[in-house]
Amino acid sequence: MYGFANSFPNLQFVFYNRCNMFEQITGHQQNKAFLQRFLNREERPHALLFYGPEGIGKCLLAKEFARAFLCQGPDRATAPCNHCESCRLLNFETGNFAHPDYLYFDPMTDEEQEKKKLKIISVNQVRNLIKQAAFGPTLSEHKVCIINEADTMNTEAANSLLKLLEEPPDKWLFILIATSVNRLLPTILSRVIQVRFTPLTLAETKKVLLQKEIPEAEADLLAHLSDGSLGQALRFREERIMDFRDAALKYVAEFPMKAPMTYLLTEDYFSDVIPSAGGNEQLQRFLAMTVSLLRDLLFVKSGLPDQVFNIDALPQLRQIAAKWEAGRLHRAADAARESEAAAIRRANTKSVLDNVTFKINACCEGRV
Repeated sequence: MYGFANSFPNLQFVFYNRCNMFEQITGHQQNKAFLQRFLNREERPHALLFYGPEGIGKCLLAKEFARAFLCQGPDRATAPCNHCESCRLLNFETGNFAHPDYLYFDPMTDEEQEKKKLKIISVNQVRNLIKQAAFGPTLSEHKVCIINEADTMNTEAANSLLKLLEEPPDKWLFILIATSVNRLLPTILSRVIQVRFTPLTLAETKKVLLQKEIPEAEADLLAHLSDGSLGQALRFREERIMDFRDAALKYVAEFPMKAPMTYLLTEDYFSDVIPSAGGNEQLQRFLAMTVSLLRDLLFVKSGLPDQVFNIDALPQLRQIAAKWEAGRLHRAADAARESEAAAIRRANTKSVLDNVTFKINACCEGRV
């Protein structure tokens, strides 16, 4: 990982007030300072890797940095200038992506992965990139290529990209974006400068949500639930996550159940929130909220209410926690996480709900 404080002890805070090019992006002050220094250096590495949790702004910052890097304005400290031809041709606010020296790759549904509905950076995409690497910049001094979710590359695609990174084309800068470095080849990691991104703070997440005119109570709850991921907070709102949370809260409050199967049949397998047709994503959301609530119950049981995500449900959580022992909650949370993983693997909805209900009930009664 790139060591900010250790590598630049005297420069750590110098550029904080000069990061105006990133002022619209919340948080990540050290990363912004590093990128500003990167702009001002004569000699630069040819590849960067932005990695960290999903939805915290890695890709957004990469795009804004690319715009500043390609800017033809006279002063690097104020790039992008928003006036030059480069800034006009690459403007994310207006939706203009006509810059000839800017390349961007997102995961696509590969033919072999069609049945699994998995999106990956395919070898065909990398081969297309290699063909374009034969050409140098035409407008700006450099070309910038962003590969989003680079950790979704299959082995063939990764090996093809490795060849390009081993012999990088002149005047090219590659920015790889990943959630997990563990899914990237060690040989690729050895050829990039790694820049770690950390989640946003609760206050930063809430601030952006409020700027989007989300009511304060809802913004506060979404900020807690998303755990520093603004992207996840916005997805939660779009996907009506509170409907799943409320259903999960009602579900968790039922334990211990005298007759789990009778409960399941009475609830008709939660058909109001998990429809029988195409309900796998809904099942995943329901189980994610169940895991979140069991986690919160552990914090309540441990006397740490300030760590609770579902802050609006704290009074109910205290009542529910009184029925549990801490060790049993640990095992119940593990069972819920296992079921969530099964849902992600596209297991049958009925089987997953049967299994998790009986396991959580057994944990609550101390039989597991």
